[in-house]
Amino acid sequence: MKRVALIAFFLILVSIFYPNLSHASMRLFVGENEVELKQPLVLMNGSFMIPTWVFQEYLGAEVRITNGDIHMTFGDQNILMQVGSESAQVDGKTHHLKVAPQLIEGEIVIPLLFIANQRSWSLLFDQNIMGLRLELSQRPAPRLTSLIAMLSEEPIVEAEIPSDDSVTVVIQPDGDRSEPIVLYHPDEEQGLREILYMGGPRSRVFLDLDSYTDYQTHLLTEPDRLVIDLYGVEGDALPPIQVNDDPVIRSIRSSRFDDQTMRVVVDLKASTGYALTPWPDGGLEIEFNFQLNSIELEADGDSFRIRFQASAAPVIETVYLEEPLRLVMDLQETTLMINSFDRVINQGRIARFRVSQHTSSVTRVVLQVTEPVAPLPLEKLDDGGFVLPLFAGTAREVHAYMAAQHTPSTTALTEEIPTADGVLTGLTIVVDPGHGGSDPGTIGYQGTFEKDVNLAIALFLGEFLSQAGARVVYTRNTDVYVSIFERPEIAAKANADLYVSVHANASLNKGSVRGTETLYRAKDPVSEVFARTVQEELVNSITLANRRIWGRDDLAVFNNTRMPAIMVEVGFLDHPDEEVLLRAPGFQEAAAQGIYNGIKRFYLENKK
Repeated sequence: MKRVALIAFFLILVSIFYPNLSHASMRLFVGENEVELKQPLVLMNGSFMIPTWVFQEYLGAEVRITNGDIHMTFGDQNILMQVGSESAQVDGKTHHLKVAPQLIEGEIVIPLLFIANQRSWSLLFDQNIMGLRLELSQRPAPRLTSLIAMLSEEPIVEAEIPSDDSVTVVIQPDGDRSEPIVLYHPDEEQGLREILYMGGPRSRVFLDLDSYTDYQTHLLTEPDRLVIDLYGVEGDALPPIQVNDDPVIRSIRSSRFDDQTMRVVVDLKASTGYALTPWPDGGLEIEFNFQLNSIELEADGDSFRIRFQASAAPVIETVYLEEPLRLVMDLQETTLMINSFDRVINQGRIARFRVSQHTSSVTRVVLQVTEPVAPLPLEKLDDGGFVLPLFAGTAREVHAYMAAQHTPSTTALTEEIPTADGVLTGLTIVVDPGHGGSDPGTIGYQGTFEKDVNLAIALFLGEFLSQAGARVVYTRNTDVYVSIFERPEIAAKANADLYVSVHANASLNKGSVRGTETLYRAKDPVSEVFARTVQEELVNSITLANRRIWGRDDLAVFNNTRMPAIMVEVGFLDHPDEEVLLRAPGFQEAAAQGIYNGIKRFYLENKK
């Protein structure tokens, strides 16, 4: 199991079962001796970061720091790290760090779990001290409860696990918590059990590992290939896999590089970006970028459109910039397979047309314009290509144009009749699960579709509201496409009192942003109060970071509704830790409970 990812889940779960505890107030012990930390414990991307002086004063290391280089000697072992670098040397062998050493508040901090791994120490959360305990000798494993079973609300199965096996994080919400929670137990025998070609639009590959291992990746050319070195993996290499009809992968093979390293090579048809994601229940997933093979700006009279060929339709995120006025379109998880270019157009509203590889996972398309231009919905062509029509106007004008083109819905309302009288009797509430059908929304590291998460939370929410006496109207209660213009029409037809849209979030800086936020119709004080109340109750329920509430005037569901309206962004699906939570039925129900609590409180505090 991936230890680093699990510690992030551990922290969230501990905050649920120990609500008064945070990582800033947690204590650190080495054996029975408490470490007198000068600053609170730092948690970065699921890794507890510890000052280097702790290893010298409490753990017998000789530590030397020179120009950002960190030299640590434990007598029989030499470790070299560097501030800001995700690569470490242990006795000359390269290892990948989940989090690079950092300089924080005048102290250099390094990932504790990595050092514990190298030194075969046990790292535990001990509820008796409400903190972390580092044991320098190995401990027998306690009886274990599956974290994943708990998150998914499957029946909890307990078993005796031998001490030489990998150990999962343990939280026992209903039982005796006297046993420490094991974050990492050494003595793991790691192996590569299987290589799975999963295909799909991002050419996914899964490496099924017995447990977490350090790894290093290299994207090489001549020939094009991705090399993944898995450190500490024992066993024999697996048979090669020949891949047919994939836009990126030719074949996948493995070999024993040395007695401590298994090498996996993915042979590629062309060099392309990729993302490698540890799964929380073991293994590594590789997802290759979409490939952008051609892109052109085409004029049709005074209108323009962007035509491109790609292995699949990428998510396109749009930003408007000024001085000079530019429309910036970022094609997510996309590699530009042609040369970058910057062309002078000077036709109509278009002055320049630029395309480049902005980051390893983002192809950026920039239109420098003299007057506003906004994209219309992406269209797929019969030849497999795509067209993005451009509208001469602002984003708000696009919404008005699309609404004018849209035929009003004649479909019957999908309702959930109140199951009993309650505090919300007499209210009609529209519950709007975002996206659906051909529109998946954000896609997580593990391939989770936002539309599925939204629907699951919305159905739980509808149950709570119905049980409280409300009439619930869904914009959808199955996996179907409903346009952003039809959704407010459903609310109008239902004569709704409140409108709640359920979504999961995403960030331009994928994987780096976390937390909960709630949007509301801008300049509507009632919707703002509604958003603030729901945000507070939701954060209390799921304990994710409280990011913000903010007013939006560019969303069709707000501009075409008249009742108090909010859009809840429960968590960031593009963050690997929050994706696992958003996938879990137990978390989905907790999120729905929090939204329901906010709706009920808003109604009770503001009813006349």
